[in-house]
Amino acid sequence: MARTELEPKKQKRKAKKRKHGSSDDEVANKSLIVEQQQAEQTDTQQAEEEQAPRKAGKASKRRQQQEISAIKEKRSKQTNDSKEEENEVVVEEGGDLPTAEQLEEAAKPENSNAVVTVRQKKKQKHLQRLEAQKDQSADKEAKRNEEYLRKWRDNRQDWKFEKLRQISIQQTAFDEQKLSEDIWGIALEYLASSKGAAKAILTKLAEDVIQELDQKCDQLGEDCGLERQTIVESTRYQRARNLLQSFD
Repeated sequence: MARTELEPKKQKRKAKKRKHGSSDDEVANKSLIVEQQQAEQTDTQQAEEEQAPRKAGKASKRRQQQEISAIKEKRSKQTNDSKEEENEVVVEEGGDLPTAEQLEEAAKPENSNAVVTVRQKKKQKHLQRLEAQKDQSADKEAKRNEEYLRKWRDNRQDWKFEKLRQISIQQTAFDEQKLSEDIWGIALEYLASSKGAAKAILTKLAEDVIQELDQKCDQLGEDCGLERQTIVESTRYQRARNLLQSFD
């Protein structure tokens, strides 16, 4: 009896062992499947990583090509615009394009201003603006010099010496437009009080003016007495002579 009871127990144990063995196989199979999936994932990731720089490289190449084409279009547009400006002609009277006869007439030196291109017109406007700015600055300088001289004469206590003012008055002393006749008497008195290097500079300037105008008189000859008299009586000549006489 005892033998027969033990046999079914052994069978049960054996059956359990078989069951355990089958579960190990399943685990092994599952692990193999997981490893395969992981390997496939790593392969796909590597492939994507390898393709990513290629895609980026292609995108950057596309961007570079687009930029190059945009630059080329811009340059071609600028060249076309400049050609159009050069070919465009503005006639002083009337808005029509000039005829062949008008162009031939305009090519003559005496009629050089008859036909003006856009670029020349812009250049002329720019030069006119520069001249206007120079005139404005010259007017301001003349007013400052006048205020400086009047203060030197009328309010010597509050007057202060300014080197720049003195140089400006020396350089414009013989120019009636930059130093008016109304202020010349004060300027002559102020310049006559110069000493040392300032006096030497003024003497040289006055002598140069007189020498220049005397040479013009000599070139005119004896027959041009009226023109010689006009030069001698000019503001430049008279102011230079008066200044030299004030130093004697």
